[in-house]
Amino acid sequence: MRVMVDRSGLGAVIGLALLGCFFLLLIFRLRLPKYLLLYSSLFFLLIGYAFINAVNIHGEPFFTARGVIRYFSYFAVFILAYYSKITFKQLFWLYTIIVLIQSVLAVFQFAFSGVERPSGTFINSNHFSYFLVPYFAILLIVYSKYLPAFFVFLLSAFLGGMGGVISLLLVLFLFLSHYARRWQKIVAIALFPLFIAGAGFLMQKRVKELTDITAISERLSENQAGGGSSLVWRIVTWKLMYDELVEKDGLYTGMGLEYASLVSPYFLESSIREPHNDYLRILLEFGLFGFILFVYGMYYGLYRLRKNAIELNSTRYYAIYAALAAIYLGMIVGNIVVLNTLWWLLLTIIAIMHKDDKQIEFKASV
Repeated sequence: MRVMVDRSGLGAVIGLALLGCFFLLLIFRLRLPKYLLLYSSLFFLLIGYAFINAVNIHGEPFFTARGVIRYFSYFAVFILAYYSKITFKQLFWLYTIIVLIQSVLAVFQFAFSGVERPSGTFINSNHFSYFLVPYFAILLIVYSKYLPAFFVFLLSAFLGGMGGVISLLLVLFLFLSHYARRWQKIVAIALFPLFIAGAGFLMQKRVKELTDITAISERLSENQAGGGSSLVWRIVTWKLMYDELVEKDGLYTGMGLEYASLVSPYFLESSIREPHNDYLRILLEFGLFGFILFVYGMYYGLYRLRKNAIELNSTRYYAIYAALAAIYLGMIVGNIVVLNTLWWLLLTIIAIMHKDDKQIEFKASV
């Protein structure tokens, strides 16, 4: 439902309804495991600090609460999925239906509405591209559906998101390095030019834009962000945003939650768009200390997924590990940390796998 209303602007309503259901269940039925509360305590402390800091600096508590609601919804989705009866297979079929519907809509928008970079019901094509990353990983690693995975790769290229395509290539590399047999690696090497050719054909305009990268030094010296490719714009804008953060003495403490949000009443003065770099966003909002803790937590989760994949010989854990690693790579050039649809999906999958592990442990102990 959140995906279907993404473009309409009703996503916040879905988020509030979800949190309402969560709190009702929490009061009357759910019992949160103590170890989950312990692991998530650092997350809540960081969000709470960034909220208080933003209110103290900017004096906009009602708007700043928007970020608290977003991040808390991630936790709520994980807990609700953990106690649900939905299975991994059922969720994958639902995921498949959503991807098919969005793909048809994107093709229709391109063919009949003249939309150059279609996005279905997502806000933009980049959001759709990153939403495809876990699906590609599951197809490739869990179900060994190589031809559908190839079409998903072409779909991502068709959407025009450079970050999404690079993320899928990392998933492919991780699959080949761990699960692929020797003959599969040989076939992959032989077909790799086909992947690149297909992506290059579908992204001709995006590739041509990169020719102005040679002027990056001049643009940086002149602080000129506009008038070039998206990559050049990003790099110059990152410098301007960092300079503004230092100028406002926010490097160590941050400027508070939602400081890097485009619709924020206290948005950055150095840009008219969001950072398109989640690591910079975290630095802007949480400061250097918060940045270190936030990134440590992110990569600790990645480490645990890989560890479980190896110890349990689980293709599911490895698929989510590969997808998460690819998303962390995409976060260098994207606004991914605030994509509710993507994180709700990923955390639901992780919660279901974690629930299955706990049930296996319980049965083994009886």
